Order: sequence, then C-alpha cells, then structure tokens
Amino acid sequence: MKRRLLVGVTAAAAAWGLLVGCSSSSSTSNQSKDKLVWSMWIAGSSDKAAWQQVANSVSAQGGPKVTIQGAPFNDYFTKLRTQLSTGSAPCVVSIQSLRAANYTDVLRPIDSYAKKGGLDLSEFDTTALNGMKVDGKLYALPYDTGPMLLFYNKDLFKQVGAEEPKPGWTLADFRAAAAKFKAAGKTMFASSVADMNLESMILGYNGGRVIKADGTLDPSNPAFAKGLDWLSSLVKNGTATQASADNDAPSNNFVSKKVGMYLDGPWSLLSQKGKVKFPIGVTTIPTGHTSGPSTFSAGSGFGISKQCGYPDQAFKAIKTMTSQQVLTTLARQGRAFPGRTAAQQTWYDNAHIDGVESVLKTAQKASTPLPGNKQSDQLQQLFSQYGIQAVNGQQSGAETMKSIAGQLGQ
Repeated sequence: MKRRLLVGVTAAAAAWGLLVGCSSSSSTSNQSKDKLVWSMWIAGSSDKAAWQQVANSVSAQGGPKVTIQGAPFNDYFTKLRTQLSTGSAPCVVSIQSLRAANYTDVLRPIDSYAKKGGLDLSEFDTTALNGMKVDGKLYALPYDTGPMLLFYNKDLFKQVGAEEPKPGWTLADFRAAAAKFKAAGKTMFASSVADMNLESMILGYNGGRVIKADGTLDPSNPAFAKGLDWLSSLVKNGTATQASADNDAPSNNFVSKKVGMYLDGPWSLLSQKGKVKFPIGVTTIPTGHTSGPSTFSAGSGFGISKQCGYPDQAFKAIKTMTSQQVLTTLARQGRAFPGRTAAQQTWYDNAHIDGVESVLKTAQKASTPLPGNKQSDQLQQLFSQYGIQAVNGQQSGAETMKSIAGQLGQ
C-alpha cells in the first residue's frame, strides 16, 4: 500500500510490490466474460510472477482468464483514473483503502455480488473489510491489511539499557526508554510527516485526529494540534530526529542504526528484516489516552469498475484472488499481511520474529481504519509542506493546522 501520495504508505508500497521501472500492458478493448483485464501495480520480474500466479488461480478455478495490466506506482492511479473515465477501463481494479473514497464514482459497490455469490464476509479481517467501505458500501475485497507499528533495534535497546517495549506499552514506558537513549547519547525515534505515520502517532498520544471516523476532515481538531506539539517536543529534547521531506529517511536511519525505532506497517516488516544487520523487534504505538483506538490501519484490495460489462465474472475473479488458498500462498511468500484471518497464521509462521503474533493481534484490536477523503492527497501534500515546520519546532501545532485548514478551504 503505497501513497496517494502517502508515505506510511510510501514505504509500505515498496514492500507491497509497487512497480519500480517495470510495466506491462494489455488491451482492455477485447474483454469478454471469458477474458478480463486486471490493473495492478507490480515491482520487478519476481513480483510480476507472483501476481501472475494470482491471476492464473482464477482460470484454474473455472473462472475467466485474467490478464495483468501494470504501470509504475507513481503513475498507476493517474492512468487508472484516465482509463476509468474514458471507456478503456479494466474490469478488475486494484485499489487502496486510503483511496477508495476517491473512486466511488467509477467503482461498483460489491455488497450485492458478495451476497449473490455466497461469500462469507465474516472470514475477512474486520479492519481490512471496513477499510474498503465508503458510506457503508463495500467497494473491494481486501487482500492485505495492517495497523501501524513501531519497529525497533533490539541491540540498541540492550546497549543503552532500555527495557524492550512490550505490546500495549504506554507513554510513560516510551519516556523511560527515551531517557535511557538520551543518557547514552543516542536518538531513539525517527520523525515522519507522512500522513498515516503522523496521524497514528497522534492518535495513540491523545486520540486527536484530522479525519473523523465518517471520513470528513477536521483540521481544526485541537487535540491533533496538541499532538503535533508533542512530536515537536520529542525533537527538541533529543528523543527524535528532525522531520525531513525525504520520505525514506526514517527507514534509512533505522537500517543504518542512527535511531532505535521508527514507524511502519507489517507490509514492510519482512523486507526490513532482510535489510538490517541486527535483530529486529516490533511493538505497538505507545498510548497516552485510556480509551478508543490507538493506531490506524490500511490495506489494499480488488474491486470492479463500473464500466465493466461482465461484473458477475469480475466478482468471481476477485473472490478467487482473495480466497484463503491464494492469500495463504502470498503469506508464505512473505508478502503483505493477509486480509483473511485464516491466512494470517501462515504469515506469522513465515516471519520468524519473536513476539510478532502477539504484537500484531494487540495492534489490530487497538486499530481503526484510516478513512479516505477526497482531499486526502491534498492533506498529505500539506503535511509535507507545513508538518515539517511543526514537528521541527518552527511553528506551533495550532498555527500549522490553521494554515492547513485554510488551504483545504475549511
């Protein structure tokens, strides 16, 4: 799940198989009930081969032949919007939960198809399924999901004498660990102004949110502004790095051992484990408030374009593509955390990281889907523009959010 332009989702995207300099194309003009085109982001030849297996599973189960149509991730949604608006739409469409609200005009709600097809939606992870809903209607079947988490360097925590963070740790625990890092002359946390990262940390801190549960914007939320001030205090007291416009800086600083922890999603965990030269740990976002969710979740899935003339066949395809068998295979390959609960154990078993199952289950219970909004792309751009000033202490949280609200027309 990469960006809308989203970071949180940007790092995520790389690990979720977003295309890097690789593309393929298939004509959408000759689709039929026996031959459909699927639009998907793809990263390199091995990634393409894995997704081709997903496409092949449809015909293997008696469904139509599905052909992949790829595009670089940075171009994917721009090209998709053009296709969906000009009559050249693929029948099967890959979509992020964070972007679903932007595509309800060109995607079919699939609730009736699920009912007619006898699909038991309760078999999907609740947060994954809810993330694909807009105004109560389901627009895609999720293939992956995940709450935001903290990845940490076990060696660094041991070196500075800080207790390893347990799932469900609090702000008091966070501060105690930060004090150990500061005493040792080390930086504990990597700052980020990526929207999902920023919003998740503040949600855990005091419940503040700039997008309400119903998807409406609330840039004047005072708790969110106070959350920005808290993140700024972490930079000021040396607990966190300065925020940067480089979206990859937090991950890179973590890999190079410059920080003890950073925020990411389970979609990046196995990829990061392969990069680092130290034992990697994972834990929940520290909580300061006593009730309500303390982290956001997001995911991706497969929907059906309104222009598709074969919606029943397309639904049969996405039903197979998100089946337990297919998602278990993807989990076994170390891909994103499955959107079906029955396939998640395979991912846990494949991770080989101490405590990862307990952490993820704890985080899932404490998570809520980050709703999409038609101005979400603009909001992320404004966080990149103004959020750096707030986190780095150049402007107060209230002043920052006032500027952002003005830009959003609020």
